[in-house]
Amino acid sequence: MKKRNKEEVLFSSDENKFRDELRDFLVREEAKKIEQEIYGSDFYPRELYEKLGEEGFLAPVLPAEHGGKGKLVYEAILAEELGAACVPLAWIQSTSSYVYATIARYGSEEQKRRYLPPLKKGANIGAIAITEPEAGSDVMRIKTRAELLDDKYVISGEKRNITNGSKADILLVWAITNPGVDPARGMSAFIVEPKAGTGVEVLEDYNLLGGFPGTVNSHLRFDAVSVPEENILGGENEGAKIMFDELSIERALYAAMLVGEARPVLELAVAYSMEREQFGTSISRFEAISFKIADMVTRLEAAKLMVYHTARLIDKGFDAEQESAMSKLLASEAFYEVAHSTVQILGGRGLSDEYPAEWAFRMARLSMIPAGTNEIMRFIIQREVYKEHKSKKNLNLLTR
Repeated sequence: MKKRNKEEVLFSSDENKFRDELRDFLVREEAKKIEQEIYGSDFYPRELYEKLGEEGFLAPVLPAEHGGKGKLVYEAILAEELGAACVPLAWIQSTSSYVYATIARYGSEEQKRRYLPPLKKGANIGAIAITEPEAGSDVMRIKTRAELLDDKYVISGEKRNITNGSKADILLVWAITNPGVDPARGMSAFIVEPKAGTGVEVLEDYNLLGGFPGTVNSHLRFDAVSVPEENILGGENEGAKIMFDELSIERALYAAMLVGEARPVLELAVAYSMEREQFGTSISRFEAISFKIADMVTRLEAAKLMVYHTARLIDKGFDAEQESAMSKLLASEAFYEVAHSTVQILGGRGLSDEYPAEWAFRMARLSMIPAGTNEIMRFIIQREVYKEHKSKKNLNLLTR
């Protein structure tokens, strides 16, 4: 029986071509070296991000008429490969991808014409502004308001934990437009350009888990920000529907990025275990070590398969809220297991900055919170499971 290339089974020839060309670009641009430089001097890799756009790798999810390939699976490949090559770059791209994917799905033709080209070229960076100081997992508690005055909406409120927040050229902002009804029926989404003097104020950029170089996590204030009426996305009071669709895409792509982030950490564990000798032999010969490797590989592969299954469901037009939650849950916990076990395999060296294992461990712990905490992912999954069970008619599995 001939050996098969798994990528040829899981992906089309064009998808593999996209991945190969992207990998070649990242090697050519020395993305991994730039990642190490970022960790040393903490700079925002906007120049490399712009090169991604110039080379045509950004926004493959966009339809062909806007220069893309029209499939989320390509966006997942992009997220995974960037996560493996340069984590800070991956975080910039991931948040921007949520913006352009949502505008592509819900924007008017004028909004697409105006905002998609600079996002695809890498000239503009995007950010999603949902979370607030008092509204995290409970997104229906948002307090930001948008009031229509003449032909403009005036937005007032605060958003917190916004990745790319202070660097973004385009924000997607969710606000209450009808406070007299349930937020699910009175929320809207807006495209906001946070230029100087517009009333968008950066209150603070936070460090995460002792330092996350190359990224920003912002607390923003909207002080009577005036937005043209035509910048509402998808129609007034349609924000909740758009949000939940955006979150499904966000979780799938975030999970793809985490799969990529875990890959070099796993490779480090394998290589180190083969080279490190104790008691006269490679520690890879000890089952206490090799079984860890087996578990790490299995969990990461399962997460990867779930990610691309979810992306293909979304590409086919299915509601993938449950699957996207499963993807995020699996990927973040697989990454954590990989990072945790790698530190253990490296022993004392895993605790120092000689290897990136300790940094990966902090990143893996962080990964369980963004895009919805893992507790919320489990809540969504069980809710959908019970909902599906209740919808089955005349089916009683407890009797014969």
